[in-house]
Amino acid sequence: MRNTFGLLYEPEKQWRKISEKNDSIAKTYFKFIVVMALLPPAAAYVGSTYVGWSLGMTETYRLTAESALKLSIAAYVAILSAVLVLAWFVQWMAKTYGANPSYKRCVNLTAYSCTPLFLVSILGAYPILWLNMLFSLVAIGWAVYLLYNGVPIMMGIDRDRGFLFASSILTVCLCVLVGMLAITVIFWGSGLAPVFTS
Repeated sequence: MRNTFGLLYEPEKQWRKISEKNDSIAKTYFKFIVVMALLPPAAAYVGSTYVGWSLGMTETYRLTAESALKLSIAAYVAILSAVLVLAWFVQWMAKTYGANPSYKRCVNLTAYSCTPLFLVSILGAYPILWLNMLFSLVAIGWAVYLLYNGVPIMMGIDRDRGFLFASSILTVCLCVLVGMLAITVIFWGSGLAPVFTS
């Protein structure tokens, strides 16, 4: 977990430490991903049930506790799955860019690159939409910066190929996001739609 905050202020140094440690998939998954992936759904649960949100000067909207819990569990499973799926794509694309990383290096890269996104999600506990969007944009920018810094180090390739590889990873991230949105629509149509309090 020390690497988590180090990535925010000295990313290159922390990426080198992560690369040298080369933690196992189980260690990264259970000591980092499982814990950090709890932040977005837990914060969203609190924010959507207890605090609520409003659009401008309109009434405050809240979800029922049962509905928010179902959606939070679904989001948690989606985050845990997305990190592993993304790591698989990273390993699959690596040969194109002259790298031959193990799956665990790819899991470490994808997991730690998401650090700013995990941390900014805490703001979901008190949803002020414009403020949350602003901080989310900053977190996305920082996550992209981490990815572009981390790819050459974790994959053992030069910066030029690392830049192209990181750009390809971002494209896959967008595809995974679209896939998650499509699955969300299917779930909402199957009875997992949000239920608002009256």
